Order: sequence, then C-alpha cells, then structure tokens
Amino acid sequence: MTPIVSLCAAGAAVLYAVGSLDVKKALASGVDRRAAIAWTNVAMAVWSLPLFFLSKETFTLHGFALALAAGVALFVGRIFVVKALDAGALSIVGPLLGLKTLFVAIFAVLLGQVAINTGVWVAVVLACFGMALVQRGPKSKSKHYKRAILYAAVASLLFASTDILVVEARDSLSVGWLMPTLFLTVGLLVPLLGKIPSPPVEGKLNLQRGSIIMGFQTSAVVLAICLTGQAVLVNIIYATRGLWSVIVDRLLNRSGTIHDYFIPRAAGALMLVASVGIVIVTINTPLPSELPATTSVTESDEQLNETPYEEIGGVIWIDGY
Repeated sequence: MTPIVSLCAAGAAVLYAVGSLDVKKALASGVDRRAAIAWTNVAMAVWSLPLFFLSKETFTLHGFALALAAGVALFVGRIFVVKALDAGALSIVGPLLGLKTLFVAIFAVLLGQVAINTGVWVAVVLACFGMALVQRGPKSKSKHYKRAILYAAVASLLFASTDILVVEARDSLSVGWLMPTLFLTVGLLVPLLGKIPSPPVEGKLNLQRGSIIMGFQTSAVVLAICLTGQAVLVNIIYATRGLWSVIVDRLLNRSGTIHDYFIPRAAGALMLVASVGIVIVTINTPLPSELPATTSVTESDEQLNETPYEEIGGVIWIDGY
C-alpha cells in the first residue's frame, strides 16, 4: 500500500459522495432507474478503455472468466445501489455500503488471500458500529429506510464479490486485460435492462455529471485493488465515503431529514474514519513474525568456537575459508 494507492482510494471515497448525490437528485427529478444504471455503467466502460494500453503480458482463460464474473457481479450490484439511492437518503445509503468492507474481509480470509491481524478486525468491527449509527432516521419513513438498507446490503455483498474476484484474477490476467474486460462486461450488459427512457431535462445534467464521476471513482478503486491485491485495506480506506456522504448530503442537499439526524450519522461516519486510522497504524507496524531474524552474540561465539582451525607459521587458518 503506497501513499499514491491510499490517496487514490481516499479520493474515490470523496468522489463517490459527490457523484451519488448527483444521481440521487437525478432520480428525484424523474430520471428512470434504468437510465441511471445504464449511464453509470457506460461511463465505467468508457473510463476503462485507456487501460488497454497497460501491461498485457499475462492472459489465461481462467483469469478471463474471473474478470467476466466480476463484471456481472458489479453490474447487478449497480442495480441494487441505484434502487437503494431511490429508496433512501444518501446519508444512509452511502455509509451502509461500507458493509462491503466487512464482506471483503470475510471473503479474503476464507479464500486465504490474506492473514488479517487483530488491528484490522478491530477496524472492521468499529466500522460496523458506525454503520449502525448512520441508520438513524424518522420512524415515519422506516419502511423506505429498511428497503434502502436491504438494497445497500445486497449491493455491498455483490461489490465485495467483485473485489475478491479481481484479486483472484490478477495473478493470471494482466491489468491491461483484467480492467477493460471487467468494465466492458458491465457496459455490454446494459441492453438487459430493456428500453432506456430518455431522462427529463430537469435531471439530465445531474445524471450526466453523476455518471461521469461514479464511473471514474469505481474504476479508480478497482484499479487500486488490481495493482496491489490488497482488497481489504483499500476498502477500509474507501469506507470513508460514509463520512463524506453525510457531509456532502448535509452541505449540498437542502431537503430531507439529514439536518435532524446529522449528529448520530456523523458520529457513525467518524467511526468509519477511526477504523481507517487503526488500519494505517496496523499495516505500518510489523508483526513479530515479520521482523528480520537476528543472531545473538552467544550463538556466534559458540559457532566460532566449534569451527576447526589450526595455527601455521603464526597465522590462524580456519577450515572452509
């Protein structure tokens, strides 16, 4: 995890909040959900095209199949995240998508991709408590909130599957093949949505801007995972989108209930940030097993004493040297 990769994941978290608010406003303006899904998916595919010029040294059918599967999971996940945004406020949906972090950690351990230490697990648990706080909202809208929570949870599971499949594929498929294959699959599946209604004038600008931003930030996160193979750590940093979702919703969205429930949601989002801090400290502190082995003076002396030698003409000759 280099500073550039960490900044990439953190920057994508900020862009997620801004792009999601645009998509949310587009949906509120009458834009059909299929249009929102289609536009964001096509944007992802377009952003991935320059990646064809990256390394394409390794290609296997196994890796190609994993990339296709990751694209399908991402496509279906995008359907559920748009449905979640349509059903609930961004300040709820955004942080709840952080469940992806927990799912990624569980999948990574089960598949043996990474050995997670105690600090990372503490960060994951803290992030889950934070997600519980951001669910605070008026009881009168609990039905819509529950539906939004369900959709966000399903989307998180699918997005986690995408990231894990990327890690599995990266060793058998170069990034120049993996990334375009994944995102072009997302774009090519758009016709399955059926006829896409034209967006109304009121929401067209929000839809265009939100799609461009969402497409770029998604590509950035997957690229970071593809280059490093650190799906868990990238996602914990990316989980700060929960905090940015609350802040952006509070500052830029003048409607909704975020004003009444800002404090508990902000507290929950701050827990997500704290989890990131724990991970940063943890990954920079080597485990005892990772420390270089040292030889004690006593051991060295014993080895020297056991080494055969003889003195010839005032010079000591040690066998083997």
